[in-house]
Amino acid sequence: MITAMSGTRAEVFGLGRFQRGGELVDFEIGWPEFARDVAWARRMLAAWRVAAGDHVVLTTPNWEGPWASPLIHALRELGTVHSNAEPYTWDARRTSTFLRWLPVRAIIGMSEEAAVALVADASNVALLAKVPLLWARPEALGVLRDAGVRPAGFAKLGPALGLECPEKSGLHLDPAEWRVGPGLTLSTVGERAYRAVEVPLGVDGHLDQSPCACGLPGARVRLD
Repeated sequence: MITAMSGTRAEVFGLGRFQRGGELVDFEIGWPEFARDVAWARRMLAAWRVAAGDHVVLTTPNWEGPWASPLIHALRELGTVHSNAEPYTWDARRTSTFLRWLPVRAIIGMSEEAAVALVADASNVALLAKVPLLWARPEALGVLRDAGVRPAGFAKLGPALGLECPEKSGLHLDPAEWRVGPGLTLSTVGERAYRAVEVPLGVDGHLDQSPCACGLPGARVRLD
């Protein structure tokens, strides 16, 4: 509290926690890598042509800040307008309201709960289908696709975040920061406060090392 009030910056940007098997693992996020993560987030948003003035709906709760904060900071740097909705059934109506009243360019982090609640109403399906960028969590992808919506993947992969580009051909990670092994394990490449060594990603899929048509570098994680 005293440090925050004095204006002195904390030693690290933040702390996160991910699950490795049945174990919870804490990880630190340093300021240098946070800045690089924001730059990568801007690159991913640019691939989707998200720009100043676009309206974005964020459905990432506060505890997901270690993964979502680079995107949020990138959105602020771009000059977008963003609104918040919880990723739970009871708040799906808020997302529906945004879709009806605002020209939503992107929805970030849609959950299975929210997807099930939204696609139960055919009018919501029509609105979701018009959103250029709908980043949905792995468990929500099938729900949306079955309803006729074409989402892109958004997944927490250990301490990293995987995002699909407009090609929708697998989750991109910044190859300057992370290396994904053939067994879908994650290791740190960049100079980060937390050093991951072959952390299981915890998703069903496979590694695609072919070049992506979007031009972004690195291998991709294709979800099964």
